[in-house]
Amino acid sequence: MAKDTKSINVHPDNDVAAINFFQNFGWELFSTQEVKNTSTYLKDSVWTDNIKQVTETEHYVKLTFQRDSGMPNYSKLVQLENEYNAVRVPVPPNKPNLLIFLGIPLVLSAIFTALTGEVIGTILGLIAVAGGVFLFVKQRQAYNVKLAEYGEADRLEEENKKRILRECQQLI
Repeated sequence: MAKDTKSINVHPDNDVAAINFFQNFGWELFSTQEVKNTSTYLKDSVWTDNIKQVTETEHYVKLTFQRDSGMPNYSKLVQLENEYNAVRVPVPPNKPNLLIFLGIPLVLSAIFTALTGEVIGTILGLIAVAGGVFLFVKQRQAYNVKLAEYGEADRLEEENKKRILRECQQLI
């Protein structure tokens, strides 16, 4: 019988969780190897004449899994694993920055005042600040809508992943 093989590298604290996770899709642990590499080199400073010794360490566990392609429900498990891997975690929206929406109008206000004189420059500056506040409020409203959509999408994706894992458990 043919066997699929898959290897992954995980942090040593996460090896048990990774093993348990991949077993959901019919993978069996074939081998495990702890890898610890240390390298040392000299690095000179750009700003001074000092040379310092730098030591970098790499520490992970290499897990190798196998899955029998002749096992019961093999094609359905592969399909569910692909479906699980295709689930995309939504990206949270960027929060609007008040400093940008007020900072730019305040700078414009100062420029208007310097170029046109006190009264007209102040009026133009206030218009610029009011426009900045208006834009910030609109951006904040859009952010709140996107944040709600993100929360819902995140919840749905998490439910989808749980559903897939439940289906896998029924097949194994």
